[in-house]
Amino acid sequence: MSASTRWGRSWRPAALAVGLLATVIHASAHAQTAREIEHQGVKRAFLLSNGEAAKSGPKQLMVVLHGRRDAAASNRSSPRLDELARTEGFVVAYPAGLEGRWNYPAQPTAGSKAGAEPADDVGFIGRLLDVLAAEKIVEPKRIYVSGFSNGAFLTFGLMCTMSERIAAAAAMGASMTEAQIAACKPARPVPFLSIAGTDDGIVPYDGRLYEGYRLTSVPETLEFWRRLHQCTGQKGNTLDKRAVNEPTRTVVIDWTGCASEHAMRFYRIEGGGHTLPSLTPQTPEDAAKNGRRSADFETSDVVWAFLKRRSLP
Repeated sequence: MSASTRWGRSWRPAALAVGLLATVIHASAHAQTAREIEHQGVKRAFLLSNGEAAKSGPKQLMVVLHGRRDAAASNRSSPRLDELARTEGFVVAYPAGLEGRWNYPAQPTAGSKAGAEPADDVGFIGRLLDVLAAEKIVEPKRIYVSGFSNGAFLTFGLMCTMSERIAAAAAMGASMTEAQIAACKPARPVPFLSIAGTDDGIVPYDGRLYEGYRLTSVPETLEFWRRLHQCTGQKGNTLDKRAVNEPTRTVVIDWTGCASEHAMRFYRIEGGGHTLPSLTPQTPEDAAKNGRRSADFETSDVVWAFLKRRSLP
């Protein structure tokens, strides 16, 4: 049986920083640090949240990669995730893509520029990790990456090219392109969590053939990683709805018999759009633009619950 049949719509049950700049800003009633590092001769910005936790020693780090957005809004944090970081004692880095977007390996279209050159975002994230490791902020074996939409494409790219540095990942609201899959040769398969809506009108769940490239379906992307993880089975369950009038349904799938335990988890949002589940009520404007959002769980909570148990071998 093909992957698309199994998962189709019918199934429902440490270098030093160069030019480092830091200023302190206040948001969500706590201090964040707005910083810059130089890469490709260009200053690249990121926010560091809960960095003060590292005063007692290196901490787990989650790197959060935003979706494509206006450049002015690309360097902002998530109050709910920041609160979780303070409660759980980990550090969050929010890097900003140039022009509000990310370049990723095997990208089929022209991307952002760093001066006259294409932005090397894989190199930028690597340099960010080098800086935080040199400052003894992060525990090198417990670095995680989480990305949504355009940020998920880069997350998959980092899973392919930087698997020796990433303990686990969350790639949400996107699949991989055919060229990405062909070029993906990780040193080790990275454990990861995925969330995708079946009614996503921006990054289609079933994939799409564009001029010059093919976006694979979410099931095809998951099948690629299943093979790398050598999983032999799967199990799933449907979450209970939190609200009677909730228009979506959430099916949670775990793969079994993998080379490493708990290698893959997938939240399939039946009827969900290009948006991440949250207990915060969705506005009509967001629903009109991005499609329906599930209220079955809070994304930051399930992502951290999955990531925090992982460590590099």
